[in-house]
Amino acid sequence: MDLFAKRNPEKERRSSQIKSRVVDLLQLDQEATVMVTELNCHDDECPEVETVIAVFRPGQQKVQVKLHAGIEEVADEEIERVCRGLRERPQSSQAPSAGSE
Repeated sequence: MDLFAKRNPEKERRSSQIKSRVVDLLQLDQEATVMVTELNCHDDECPEVETVIAVFRPGQQKVQVKLHAGIEEVADEEIERVCRGLRERPQSSQAPSAGSE
């Protein structure tokens, strides 16, 4: 990762949109934190980049979902599908990554 690389405003805008959508769909309160990160994927089975969505809520384990697409390619329908799956899981257990394994 190049710490001195120029920021991509389109990726930052899309990351903010994804975070807002996750907060809305999961009806998260202000104590929850949502992180959206694009990472290089080093697994032979996945594309070059993946988007990781992590949800942190007080008193609960972190929930993390990996999507095999860059931030700019993540479709709204995919976010809705992931959030539906997260709502159906028990709150007390850590959810395995969706769509990556």
